Amino acid sequence: MGVVVMGVGFCGAFPTSDGLSYRELIQRAATMAYADAGITADQLDGAVSVEEDFFSGYSIADEYVPDQLGVVRKPVYTICGDFLHGICSAVMQIKTGRFKTVVVESYSKASNMLTKDELLHFAYDPIFNRLGVTPHYLAGLEMLESLGCCVLSLEHVAEVVASSKRKALMNPLAPYGAVVQAGDVLNGRPVATPVTDLMIARPADAAVVVVLGSDEVGFETSRHPVYLTGTGWASGNSILERRCSCCSEGTTLAAKMACDEAGIESIPDEVDLYYVSDLYAHRALVHLSALGLSADVLPLVNPDGGSLGMGDLFETNGGARFFDAVQQLRGEAGSHQLDEASCALVHGWRGLPTDSCAVVILEDEGRLA
Repeated sequence: MGVVVMGVGFCGAFPTSDGLSYRELIQRAATMAYADAGITADQLDGAVSVEEDFFSGYSIADEYVPDQLGVVRKPVYTICGDFLHGICSAVMQIKTGRFKTVVVESYSKASNMLTKDELLHFAYDPIFNRLGVTPHYLAGLEMLESLGCCVLSLEHVAEVVASSKRKALMNPLAPYGAVVQAGDVLNGRPVATPVTDLMIARPADAAVVVVLGSDEVGFETSRHPVYLTGTGWASGNSILERRCSCCSEGTTLAAKMACDEAGIESIPDEVDLYYVSDLYAHRALVHLSALGLSADVLPLVNPDGGSLGMGDLFETNGGARFFDAVQQLRGEAGSHQLDEASCALVHGWRGLPTDSCAVVILEDEGRLA
């Protein structure tokens, strides 16, 4: 049974969204997604909510989701991970045959958070790793090790930032577009040496909603369906002291799982667009390396500006990349549309201190014909 991306909706991204509550962000994105899919909420069989109580600021955060999505008294499954983990879960539900249409939702209301770094601290082991320093220290250690292993160079890290912010200037949904030079990046305010402030994605508010359906339903309503042909998820070692910081085992394993399912034997030869997590600039290069790619492909990476250009949306990061990949494959990305593409790889990372990753493969119907 195939799975089709029937519709997508995106509300954001905003450095702050005082005029919209998180419920309104979700509702607007859902309305867009349903209109895009050509369905109404009553046609949905269930929902997947990708949320974390810590970031939402109250317990059982997903209890408000049914109202905004229009799925009252229908099953809602909650995932604490990246948006792409939610996509993988929804795909599995559809492939059971018990669900024909599933909606996946996630949002960020980062502007409501006063102590974002303190929240990040809570993700670390409380005895061995929750130290009295900036929680970005692990990013600094990762980057130092990667430089020592020659996995990346300072020049390439600076180019990731410059490239992402330059692309964001062409994307009306990206609030952090800018023209920056390598010197601006490398000589920026130090956070966790050698990581500077420009190498870290700044928080933003947004909501993403995606409607998935079985192929029998997807082509009945969707004006321009996109196939979701491969899904994969994996994690590297959860013990920091036993993990190689200059590679991402989670990315490699997740990509293999997704590519095997999609029948892709060579990522460089068969994939046209790459979306990788760039919550930290050096991590984009680490993730590319884990996919068997080099910095040479940066022009084809994150054409929406990535998290460095659109903002850190927490659980929703992979959703923003997913949204843009669908738009690119449809030829509807507007001012930042790349040349015609038929296959996109979208990668999501849960963020520090994890190496928990997910990868999905999206293809347009022309490629599969």
